[in-house]
Amino acid sequence: MSLQQANYFELFSLPISFQLENTQLEVAYKKLQSEFHPDRVVNADDRTRVQALQQTSMINDAYVTLKSPLKRAAYLLKLAGVDAEEHNQLHLDEAFLIQQMEMRETLASLIGDEDLEGLDAMKDSIDKEKTTRLANFEAQFTASQFVKAKSIYNQLQFIYKLLDEIDKAEEKLLDY
Repeated sequence: MSLQQANYFELFSLPISFQLENTQLEVAYKKLQSEFHPDRVVNADDRTRVQALQQTSMINDAYVTLKSPLKRAAYLLKLAGVDAEEHNQLHLDEAFLIQQMEMRETLASLIGDEDLEGLDAMKDSIDKEKTTRLANFEAQFTASQFVKAKSIYNQLQFIYKLLDEIDKAEEKLLDY
């Protein structure tokens, strides 16, 4: 199997699944990095050095993708023939979008009030929602319900972005 032909799961000898063992991923990543690292071919011809760089880049991309639940979900959808990055408001229900607007208003209010405890409580609540939606994504994907899985993936994009905004707000308020 050449690296270029392998999907990311095959590359790390992992089953194609939303759930994965992070330790297995880490071990496989380090093994591949040591095997294909460009430093091993520093004295080789240009073509060999370029190939080593390309292979290392692919290994790094695969690792980052599989390590992140959100990126892993998008990759799984891609493997199933679903374009996860195609945006269509029909994939998001109106209640979810309204909830997101309300959360952003709450976030703005908490930031304006410099309410770190409120930000922490909001983050905990959204983390729980993220966990639930990740489990829902896995269930729908495993059942080959790819349209539903994509809808959940799109919701997760909003949730991850909101969590990132909360982290940035906390850092700013704490002067990090």
